Amino acid sequence: MKRLGLGGLFFVWLYGVPFLLLVGLIRRTSTPYAPTHEAAQAFGATTDGVLIAGLLLNALPLLGLFFAGLAGDEGWQRHFRWAIGAMVLLYLLVVLVSRMATGALIGHTPADDEPAPAITQCIPRSGGRGCPGG
Repeated sequence: MKRLGLGGLFFVWLYGVPFLLLVGLIRRTSTPYAPTHEAAQAFGATTDGVLIAGLLLNALPLLGLFFAGLAGDEGWQRHFRWAIGAMVLLYLLVVLVSRMATGALIGHTPADDEPAPAITQCIPRSGGRGCPGG
């Protein structure tokens, strides 16, 4: 049972974390159809959640190394030691991508497609002149 648990933890990290980070980065660089500002905020919040989950789950090799040490399984300890090196590389890769980005990776709200409000009234300018355009 311990091998199944350690293997599950390892493969969740190995496949799940890159998937979440890749999906988050693709969502961050895409231009979604967001007809309202609320939809754009919801898209940005979901993207933030995916990226934050990927970054937090990237620390799973530390937890795996701890549990492999408690179980006394040298094979899984070796796997998780290598995974810690890959974990650091993933963090550095995300930092590199965030440095290359023009905006923040987390906390960004995409532009919405809501049309500009129509001007329905005119307030005369000071000096007694009328409204622009007539």
